[in-house]
Order: sequence, then C-alpha cells, then structure tokens
Amino acid sequence: MSSPSVVALVVAINVSFFFLGGGLFHVLIHRGCAATVARRRHQPKKRQTRAMIRGKLPLVLFNGILLNGIVGAGIALSSGPHGAAYWHSRRHGLIYSALSTVGLFFFYHFALFYFHRAMHRPRLFRAFHHLHHRFKAPKFLDALYEHPLEALYGALVLIAPLFLFPVSLYGYLLFFAVVGVHEIVDHSGIDLDLPLLSRSRHHDDHHRRSNCYYGQLLPVLDRAHGSILADDRGS
Repeated sequence: MSSPSVVALVVAINVSFFFLGGGLFHVLIHRGCAATVARRRHQPKKRQTRAMIRGKLPLVLFNGILLNGIVGAGIALSSGPHGAAYWHSRRHGLIYSALSTVGLFFFYHFALFYFHRAMHRPRLFRAFHHLHHRFKAPKFLDALYEHPLEALYGALVLIAPLFLFPVSLYGYLLFFAVVGVHEIVDHSGIDLDLPLLSRSRHHDDHHRRSNCYYGQLLPVLDRAHGSILADDRGS
C-alpha cells in the first residue's frame, strides 16, 4: 500500500472512530435516569450546551486530521530505510516486541508530562494551553480541543519511537488504539477507569483546578513530583 493510501486510511479510521465511537459513548453515559447520570459524573452540576459543543467541532476536526495524518505518515515511512519499526523481524522476538510495546507507554508519558507542565506557565498558558482548559467539565471532544501546535507536538511524540528504536508495528497499533480510547475516557467527565492507566477523575480534577495531575496515560510522574491531591497521597 502506498504512503498516501496509508495516511488516508489512518485518518479515515481514527477520525471516524473518534467522532462516531466517542459520540456513541457520550450518549450512552450521559443519557438516562437523571439521578443515575448525576452519580456517574465527576461534576454533575456543570454542563456544556449544544452551542458550546458545535463551536468546538471545526478545531476538533482540524486537529484530528492533523494528528492522524502525521501518525499515518509515520507508520507508512517507519518500516522503510529511514525508520526503525518493523512488521516482521527475525532479529526481534516476541519478548522484545512485548517489552518495546510497553516502553511506548512510558515514552509517551515522559515526553508529554514535562511539556504539559510547562504549558501551565503563565505565558505559555495564555498563548496556547488556555484553549484546552476553556471548559472545566470536559466532554470527549475536549481530547482534541487544543491549540494546533499542541496537537502537532502530540503527533510528533506519537511517531518519534517509530524512528528512534525498533518497535513492532503491531504493538504500536495496539498502543495507539489504547491512547485513543484513554483520551476519550479521560475527557468523558464520568467515573470510569482503564486498568493500570491514569484515572479519569484525575484528569477531571486537572481541568477543574489546573495545578495537579499533569500526566497523560500513566500516573507515574505525578506521584514522583507530588502533583497529586492530598486525598491520593498514601493510596
């Protein structure tokens, strides 16, 4: 398959999944008995209006195409002479493929944690990151509601391992899928967690307070740097 075809396929699949899958997930968890829905929500008294949601769509769509287009290009090019990734390799066995896939999660977490924390410095926050914090009670669309330069950095972080160290592309696709699902869950506004990954409540607290839980995907560096709330210390 040619590189442009791979890029188009990645964009089509992932943007469709984000809007259709994320939208269906949103409807399922935010509709129903009012009391039940309120118990699910981290911030039950705060809502986003339909006008707010519609206003976000152009930027969310642009960032989705930008990010997934870069990831698609990375996948297409990384198994060639300039990349380090592979579909099949006699040099790297199953154990290495599994460990390098786990390594992707830590690479992503470390590369985004310090960038994200830096974005909360007053000048950078006003110039870029304030957009992502416009809504204190996030919904799934807020996963991509950010300044395009932040989406660009996130995309470069996602594809960097494909060119830095040997990694199975099958493992990479698994990692990329988990990142996508976690981002939707993280910005869902409800109490739902994926095993071993950072909790949705923590990212909701980050949107609400802005001075805690800078980590994405994993809780490791927030605990190491103490950027957690008092209730979580010692747990």
